[in-house]
Amino acid sequence: MQLQSIKVLFAGYLGVILIGTLLLAMPPMFHTNVSFLEALFTSVSAMTCTGLAIKNTGIDFTFYGQVVIIILIQLGGFGHMSMAGILYVLIGKRLSAAEKDLINVVENLNNNSLNGIDKVILNALLYVLIIELIGASLLCPYFTWKLDSLEKGMWAGIFHSIAAFNNAGFTILNNGFIPYQNDIFLNVVISLLVIGGGLGYLTSIEISTYCYSNVRYNRIFTQKKHTMRLSLNTRIIILVSVILLISGMFNILAFEWHNPKTLMNIPFWEKVINAFFMSANYRTAGYNIFDISGFDDRTMFFSIFFMMVGGGPGGTAAGIKVTTFAILVALSIAIIRNRKEVVILGRTIPQDIVSKAFCVFIIACIYFSVATFLLSFFEPNVRFLPLLFETVSAFSTTGLSMGDGGILSLCANFNVIGLIIIMFLMISGKIGILAFTLIFIGGAKTKHTQYVQERVLI
Repeated sequence: MQLQSIKVLFAGYLGVILIGTLLLAMPPMFHTNVSFLEALFTSVSAMTCTGLAIKNTGIDFTFYGQVVIIILIQLGGFGHMSMAGILYVLIGKRLSAAEKDLINVVENLNNNSLNGIDKVILNALLYVLIIELIGASLLCPYFTWKLDSLEKGMWAGIFHSIAAFNNAGFTILNNGFIPYQNDIFLNVVISLLVIGGGLGYLTSIEISTYCYSNVRYNRIFTQKKHTMRLSLNTRIIILVSVILLISGMFNILAFEWHNPKTLMNIPFWEKVINAFFMSANYRTAGYNIFDISGFDDRTMFFSIFFMMVGGGPGGTAAGIKVTTFAILVALSIAIIRNRKEVVILGRTIPQDIVSKAFCVFIIACIYFSVATFLLSFFEPNVRFLPLLFETVSAFSTTGLSMGDGGILSLCANFNVIGLIIIMFLMISGKIGILAFTLIFIGGAKTKHTQYVQERVLI
């Protein structure tokens, strides 16, 4: 991991966030007064694709302000360095080796060879535009019908398609999705967009290519033998994502089934669909279909775990990532069974990857533990569990919050120090735990001293 590349990334994010802040603080961008701090927080939340809101996007910001927010979401979701790379390719400028390396590190592409990055980022852009276009084509007619306005419906469809696919959690509906609790169509479409973005662009592209290849080389159409197989990375992401999606759904159904504040008073199938919707939004996006401030404490506790895991690498989601979680589980099994190799789905994971996964987990625990301690000190009137929930939500850029039951997040009532801590968490989670930490501690230094080994008890 190149330290210089990470510093460029950090500076780039801060630059885009500052531009977004200055734009959002301008009078044409808002209906009600928006302070510089509120504009900064909104810009950070949008650029990091988090969705924590201290202002109502649909009421407080004008159409122009909403356009700025959705542009920040799109830039943050796809990555501003990849966007720069695409611009270079489109105008015919060849990327240098240093620029390719920067994009490889920044966007978590994990390419061993830099030769194919031009094609990778263009394929990712094409995939993003296609999925967002499909989402908008489904949501625009729907919202036009629901809002009884072509102009409002078209904009709502475009905005929510981009926001949902980029796992941002922003909404321009005055009361969010809560009034649409019994609407199966909206529940399913938004959930699928969130899942698609949370898997990661490269994973989604590989799955699409695999499915297309299966159809193309199916023996019904041709005698050619299909040889393509999914990579281990993609298989892990699919398997763990499905397990977490189902587990999250049953977690909500188990603890909220008889909760009068959430699922108790709605029909059976609505309970299942709402639980599916919330499970899809647990780890990556921040949409809620009912007032989650009424969550049972058990649901709230377990949801913190799902948010911490997050989504797949190389996409819009943050958290420790599902691949890291899978490696940690495999590592634990290997230690218990006294095995030297960490094996997942019949493949041995290299030791440096295992060490990196463990390091990511430890640093993540330190970050949100320290942040929660500081917030509990500066926000003494907030209960600890909702405070921990808000901290992990910000760090994993999920955006769910035990807020006012509607659009505004719990941090809308935080003081300046509390908001700064939340913004720090959102930026560190978006850039990446290891990458963000390296900015402050620096890279590896040449070591001239070797110490004597000695065993300790575990």
